[in-house]
Amino acid sequence: MNYLITGAAGFVGRYLIAEIGSEHPEAFIYATDIVDEPDWMRGYSNLTYVPVNLLDRGAVDALVGRLIPQRIIHLASFSSVAYSWDHPADSFLNNSLIFINLIEALKKISSPFAFLSIGSSEEYGNVPETDIPLTESHGLNATSPYAAARVSQEMLSRVFSHGYGMNIMMTRSFNHMGPFQRETFIVPSLIKQFVGAQKSGQKSVELQVGDVDVVRDFTDVRDVVRAYLAILEYGKAGEVYNVCSGKGLLIRDLIQNIADMMGMSYAIHKDKNRVRPTENRIVIGDNEKIRQQCGWSPEIDINATLMDTISFWQDSIKV
Repeated sequence: MNYLITGAAGFVGRYLIAEIGSEHPEAFIYATDIVDEPDWMRGYSNLTYVPVNLLDRGAVDALVGRLIPQRIIHLASFSSVAYSWDHPADSFLNNSLIFINLIEALKKISSPFAFLSIGSSEEYGNVPETDIPLTESHGLNATSPYAAARVSQEMLSRVFSHGYGMNIMMTRSFNHMGPFQRETFIVPSLIKQFVGAQKSGQKSVELQVGDVDVVRDFTDVRDVVRAYLAILEYGKAGEVYNVCSGKGLLIRDLIQNIADMMGMSYAIHKDKNRVRPTENRIVIGDNEKIRQQCGWSPEIDINATLMDTISFWQDSIKV
């Protein structure tokens, strides 16, 4: 079995490659991204890194035609909601076109394959609390350029799955976190600020934050990649699966949890540059479908994830 992972040099790719290597040591992995091969990839004997710009249709055709992948996990995207507000055209066009280029290339090969298209809980948009938890049957209502691009990708996945009989499965992945995640995301941003203050000898920190009175559903990234492999193994073509914990956490409470773990105090300063034009107030998913059809459930407690992420930043920040 061989795997093609796009966006493999990113946060989730690191964990996905490790999980495949652990659970399927006989598998071969083709990893691709637009950047140079990261150092951490070089320890895998069953991995070949192929840098490619997925916006280059000819390069994608050549890549897929040469590799003939059997399982494809499409992680590549501009994944920051904040970035999409500043660069709406880039976010929408990049995320939509790289998907189309990849699918068009796969249409040309004769070998069977399974394709996992990664989407986002952002697709649900702002919903009333009475609609929580969100099931896959809930309507989509994008409220950011990033979310609109993800809805577009999901709709295209359905078109190609139903129109051409392609074995494409989709996720709506809720917030995930863990060590190595970029500080542009909420959890590493908060923890980095706490650790930076701690390393400077301070027992209190003034946090630069956006809206902290929203509720999010967090899952450890190691559970997330297990979900992706479970969907590829047991999911049904043309179906979409929530990947979530099924539990909500107020960001304000998340901050308190981190402070308690680190024995620190804090003050909150709302940075207008971190506040989005619109913000989904409460996002909690229902994971019953993936539990029933794919046999997956989250295993790692959020507090364990926070402790691992704190340790990562404590090792990363040098004074």
